[in-house]
Amino acid sequence: MRLPRSAEPDYGDPMTPMIDVVFLLLVFFICASAGAISQKLLPAELQGASAETAVAEASTPEQPYHEHLTVRIRLQPGTAGPEILLDDQPLDGPGMLQQRLSRLAAADAESRIVLSVHDDVPVQQFISVYDLCQSLKFQNIAFAVAGSRQP
Repeated sequence: MRLPRSAEPDYGDPMTPMIDVVFLLLVFFICASAGAISQKLLPAELQGASAETAVAEASTPEQPYHEHLTVRIRLQPGTAGPEILLDDQPLDGPGMLQQRLSRLAAADAESRIVLSVHDDVPVQQFISVYDLCQSLKFQNIAFAVAGSRQP
């Protein structure tokens, strides 16, 4: 006995699983990026040089060099909360840091500020120090990389 065959085999709609996968990926990436912090919130200029900047610097006449101070602010965990060190000298708190940085900003706002933050320091603590430096109009604020952090 012969079974009746249709003219074409029915495989269903082959696009439906692909559309499902695309929508699942879309939902995943939207949910994953919802908690991400925008990089525009912390404007920090990195000191990397590209080929274009090297050519531009070589073509501009050299200007007289004015030496500016480099101030290192280190934030590390302490016994009574985060400890603030200014050029490896411990400070009593954020008020003393603000006082010293205000005097420095009045004397030379183009001093280089280097923030070295230990991994165990709360993010809000170093953001407040960064905001303080921004509010005092320091022109050059940098973050120390993990390899240059002192123990």
